[in-house]
Amino acid sequence: MVIYVTVDSSVIVAALREQEEKHEECKRLLEKLKDGDFIALEPYTVLVEVVAAIKRRTGSTPLGERVKKDLQDIDTINFLDLDLVRADEAANIAKEIGVRGMDAIVIQTAKEFDSILVSLDDEMVKKAKSVVSAKNVEVL
Repeated sequence: MVIYVTVDSSVIVAALREQEEKHEECKRLLEKLKDGDFIALEPYTVLVEVVAAIKRRTGSTPLGERVKKDLQDIDTINFLDLDLVRADEAANIAKEIGVRGMDAIVIQTAKEFDSILVSLDDEMVKKAKSVVSAKNVEVL
């Protein structure tokens, strides 16, 4: 059975960098995505956040470009456009549960597709639970 997830950028960054907290757990989740055990439904903002974080933490533009291409090439990660309807719903979520803007967009995606939200951000997970099924990476 395939499980649908929406993975916060914090998990993907941690999967890619050994120095990050919970690297091994996040790496296992990314491997399960690549193997097709999970299918990820992601707003394009996650791609932007991951590439920006890799560039900031490593200083490497080529690495940021490679990460961008590699993520776009994974068949089981589906990036979604942020249109007016999604933006409106994300704004409502931000207003209702008090999360940051980018977090609201990720939560909106999980809500729209009834997928499991996965994040390393404990505050985000806690607040999102009133809207979606949200779990820390260790649970998966």
